[in-house]
Amino acid sequence: MSQLVSDHETAAERGGDDARPAFHGRPVGLLAGLVGLVLLGTSWAYGYHRDELYFLAAGAHLDWGYVDQPPLVPVLAWTLDWISGGSLVAVRLPAIACVVLGMLVTAAIAREFGGGRRAQVIASIAYGTTPITLLVGHWLATNSLDMFFWALTTLLLVRWVRSRDDRLLVLLGLSAGLALQAKYLIVFFLVVTVVAAAIVGPREVFARPKLWLGAGIAVVAALPTVLWQATHGWPQVEMSEAIADAAEATGGRAGFVPTLLSLAGLSAVLLVYGVGRLVASRELRPWRFLGWSFLGLVVVFVAVNGRADYLGGMFPLLMAAGASGLGPSPRTRWVPWVAWPALTATAAFAVLLTLPVVPVQSLASSIQRDAESVQTVGWPEFARSVGEVYEELPPDTAVLTDDYAQAGALYRFGPEHGVPAVYSPHRGYWYFGAPPDHTTTVLVVGGEDAELRRFFGSVRPAGATADPYGVTNLASNVPMWVCEQPLAEWPRLWEQMRRIA
Repeated sequence: MSQLVSDHETAAERGGDDARPAFHGRPVGLLAGLVGLVLLGTSWAYGYHRDELYFLAAGAHLDWGYVDQPPLVPVLAWTLDWISGGSLVAVRLPAIACVVLGMLVTAAIAREFGGGRRAQVIASIAYGTTPITLLVGHWLATNSLDMFFWALTTLLLVRWVRSRDDRLLVLLGLSAGLALQAKYLIVFFLVVTVVAAAIVGPREVFARPKLWLGAGIAVVAALPTVLWQATHGWPQVEMSEAIADAAEATGGRAGFVPTLLSLAGLSAVLLVYGVGRLVASRELRPWRFLGWSFLGLVVVFVAVNGRADYLGGMFPLLMAAGASGLGPSPRTRWVPWVAWPALTATAAFAVLLTLPVVPVQSLASSIQRDAESVQTVGWPEFARSVGEVYEELPPDTAVLTDDYAQAGALYRFGPEHGVPAVYSPHRGYWYFGAPPDHTTTVLVVGGEDAELRRFFGSVRPAGATADPYGVTNLASNVPMWVCEQPLAEWPRLWEQMRRIA
């Protein structure tokens, strides 16, 4: 196996007159395919993630934008669910594909930096086995697509610096435009990178007409969702504030860098080395603006109290930069002998931390008991519990949930348990509509007695949802309430109930 990380290649393998090493698609492709098979083989386990359930419901309420993301991921989720007849695996295929392609892109960036077989293999497998990569590859999330398009945009920019082929700038704009259909974060990358290039170069990029053509493509692509935000009062701003508050409650600014490093797992060493090489090494001097761009983004996201996973899309760049510094020399003879044990340990750690590899019955006592995995279990049982209470209530009773994920679960599983249309005043679900004006009885799932009495004259407990796995999540042990006598007309009541956090 150490041959995979050797760097011996003939002149022919270097691609003729191209100064770069050859792209080693066979070993990189095999490793990317292996990671893809692991993700595919575990994609059916446990169940839908809470956000996937919301995406299914959001896709059924198609719009140009939503409170918490642009339309691409909801469209993908709903379409694949419809085509496949409700297959969880089908919904997750785009996430798996983005990881596989992201590993190939990472290897291609390493090649641009002068890395041969060793660098390309190390960079791609390091990226493909980080906890954040496996996490967003296991279920469909906005980060699943966002991280890939950041990587692709970065590759196009890195290649332009070497080749000065202005067609790449147009493709860069197209890639950024696609990223903006999944998440808005790439705007930060583009702005900070422009500032970094203006300060340390290459400033000549700003004189290239095709750069502005690419920028125009990105702007046009983002225009519909930006207009949706503008016409709905910019709810994304509220959403950002809620995320900042949540980040403060879980470590805040002081925890940003440690959390960022933990998302890279044991490959954090390679990531830090890559930052140092981009900023200070002579070999990567033409791309040093990208190193400063990363550091600038750290400062920006710490300042706004953003989440560390926002920077996952820069991991391919940084790991490629680090790996390209491990080329063959008397000082790096140890690399092939250290790389495979280290990368194997990295992969094992990430799999145990992120993928559903332990029996669901033991999830509550496993290493993943506090991880996002717990948000993928209990949803069918949750819907069954709600259905059992609902069937005892008047037929015109509306069902309302305290959380958007609970509403998404009832959208997906509720009909098979007799639960009709579901409503929620939480986040984007609020925009999907309020209960009918004539509604006088509501089964509320979640929430607290005191809060509900602000909106209803009568509130009485109706039990709680099931807890089949002993985990703490949004599906288990959720209180249910029968609420009657609304204290205002539903349009006014719905305005009062609306909340982002």
